[in-house]
Amino acid sequence: MNQKKNIVYYIYLIFAVLTISPSILLAQSNSISDKIWNAVGGKSKWDSTKYIMFTVSGNSKYPAISGARKFLLDKQSGNVRFEGTLNNENVVAILNVQSQKFSHLYDENGADISLQEYKEVLPNLIDQYSIDLKVLSLPISILSANLSGQSSSKIINAEKLQKLDFSNFLGLSGSIYVSDESGFIKRLDLNNKSYLVSNYKDIGNGLVLPTNFKSSADSITYEKVASFTEMEPEKFKEF
Repeated sequence: MNQKKNIVYYIYLIFAVLTISPSILLAQSNSISDKIWNAVGGKSKWDSTKYIMFTVSGNSKYPAISGARKFLLDKQSGNVRFEGTLNNENVVAILNVQSQKFSHLYDENGADISLQEYKEVLPNLIDQYSIDLKVLSLPISILSANLSGQSSSKIINAEKLQKLDFSNFLGLSGSIYVSDESGFIKRLDLNNKSYLVSNYKDIGNGLVLPTNFKSSADSITYEKVASFTEMEPEKFKEF
């Protein structure tokens, strides 16, 4: 009789574990997501930020785009102002990443440049812009990637971090390491490289983003970053 009771108990226990475990994993994942959002300043901060300006060096994917590059973007309209070097010439480009078209192109003195001359480099510029923005906004970008439902604890540099795997960030799979205490992403493993993520800054309106990504092979640095709720419309129309 006792043996039958034990069998029934174990069956019940196995059933309970199988039914409860998915919800525990989901709650665990949600808890990490909440920590990441709180560290950034909250989803409402990101949603209410209409304009972002940043200057970035490193991680240039295309030879036609060299040196430090500056972007000013309107998140809602897709309008972007680029200041940097294209085809070895310093230019100011006004474009829209949604329509994927240039509207104006100027040399460093403000003289008009033929849009046709730079037509072939436009897709590269848009892709570089997209990469730069996604890296800068890593905490938000990673929450849009496919996150695994299970994390594991790691102690790195005497700090307890939660390791979480992801797929489809910049088309790649990897891992992030999130501080248990602050919710900041401290490390990014991507494309066979490990980047230390640091220099989190309030870029305006309480929105906090990382500005330095350093691996043993290279680094990405956002030298100037600012967010705005208002912007002069001329920035997206003229030199």
